[in-house]
Amino acid sequence: MKTLILFLCVVVLSATFVAADDKEKNCVDPPKTGMCRAAFPSWNYDAKTGKCNKFTYGGCQGNGNRYSSEQECLDNCKGK
Repeated sequence: MKTLILFLCVVVLSATFVAADDKEKNCVDPPKTGMCRAAFPSWNYDAKTGKCNKFTYGGCQGNGNRYSSEQECLDNCKGK
């Protein structure tokens, strides 16, 4: 039983570190509007300037560097 609990803790911690690494990678991806024709106001992080920029997301085939607000963008990427 102790072995199972230890194993589950290791799995959860590993998943947490992988998710954090993906989040940092998203912050350096270029903005991707996608090929669809919707018009969702979105924000992406520009690693060169350290700022979040507004852009229009088409609704599909985007990437992880897309946030619904400037504050969400800054919270996820600033200082990473």
